[in-house]
Amino acid sequence: MDITETTVLWCPMPPGIHPDWRQWERDTVAWMESFDLDGEQREQGRLHSIIAGELAGRTILTSVDPPGAQFSTDSLMWLFAFDDAYCDEGRYSHSPSTMAMLVAEMIRIAETGRTTSRSPLARALADLRQRLDTLTTPAPTARWVQAMKGYLGYQVWEAAYRSTNTMPTIDQYAVARIRNGSMEVCAMTLDIAEGYEVPADEIDRPDVRALMEMACSLVGWDNDIASYYKEHKRSGDKLNLVDVIAHERGVSPGEALPEAVAFRDAVLDLFLRLRDQVVAGPETMRYISGLSAWIRGNLDWSVNTARYRRPDRPTIAVTDDPDHVVGPFTPPPGIAWWWDQLRTTVAA
Repeated sequence: MDITETTVLWCPMPPGIHPDWRQWERDTVAWMESFDLDGEQREQGRLHSIIAGELAGRTILTSVDPPGAQFSTDSLMWLFAFDDAYCDEGRYSHSPSTMAMLVAEMIRIAETGRTTSRSPLARALADLRQRLDTLTTPAPTARWVQAMKGYLGYQVWEAAYRSTNTMPTIDQYAVARIRNGSMEVCAMTLDIAEGYEVPADEIDRPDVRALMEMACSLVGWDNDIASYYKEHKRSGDKLNLVDVIAHERGVSPGEALPEAVAFRDAVLDLFLRLRDQVVAGPETMRYISGLSAWIRGNLDWSVNTARYRRPDRPTIAVTDDPDHVVGPFTPPPGIAWWWDQLRTTVAA
C-alpha cells in the first residue's frame, strides 16, 4: 500500500444521513460564530469547512425530529474547535504542563456549566453543559461529563509524548485511542441527541462496553488513516496508528499501512459479530445501532470533508465488499478483553 494514495477501507454497514442535517449545519455555524470560536483558532476560517452538521446527520439516523440533534452538532463543533486550537497542531500540543492547567479548567466547566473565563471555548463549553440540564436526566449527563474528562485528560498524555519526542507502543496507543479522539464523548451523546436513555445496568455491561470501546477505537484509527496527509503536511504529528506501527516495527509508514488496515479490519469484524449476538432492551439496541452508524458515518464524512481531503482527491474510500477477507489477528494486551466478550457470549 502507498500512504500517499487513496486508501480503501472496508465497512459493510449501510450509509445513511438525516434529512435535516443542512439545517443543523447552518445552526451550528451560527452557534460557533455567536461564541467567536473561530477567534481562538491559530488559523481562522477552518471551522467553517468542517461540515459538522453532515457528520451529525450521518450518525443520528433513527429519530424523525431528534430533540438533541443541535446539541450533538454543537458538541462536535466544540470538539473540533478545541482540538484545532490547543491539541495536535494547536498551541499547547507540545506542553503537557500548560495543557494540564487548561484541561483542569475545562473539566470543572464540564462538571458545573459555569465559568468566568473570557475564552470562547470555555464559554461555549459552559453553554453545552447548561443545555444538558434541559435535555436529559442526571445519569446521561454524568456519563457525558465522565467521557469529557477522559478525552481532556488524554490531551495531556499526547502533549507529553510530543514534548519528549517519543512514541507509545502499539498497545499503549490502542488503549489511548479509546478516549483521546473524543469519540467516547460522542457515544455518550447518542441517547441525548435522540431523546431516550440507555439503562445504567445495560450500558455498563461488559459486552456493551466492549462495543462502545471498539467503536471509539475504529473511528479513531480510521481518522488516523484519513487525516494522515493533513497531519503530516501541517504539523508532522506522528501520534497515529500508522506511525506508531512503523516505529515499533522499524518500517516505513507505507509498509506499516497494511498492518494498520488489518488491525482495524479485525476489530470491525469482531464488532459486527459481537453486535449481532448482544441481547438487550430496546434503548440499548438503539444505542448500539448508533455506534454502528458512527463507524460508517465517520468514514463517509471523512471522504467529503475539506478537513482531510487532498486538493485533488479524498484520502480514503469505502467498500462494503461482502467477500472481504479478515485475516488472523493477535490483539494487543490492553484491548484483548474485547475478544473475551465474544467467547463468553458464544458459550452462553
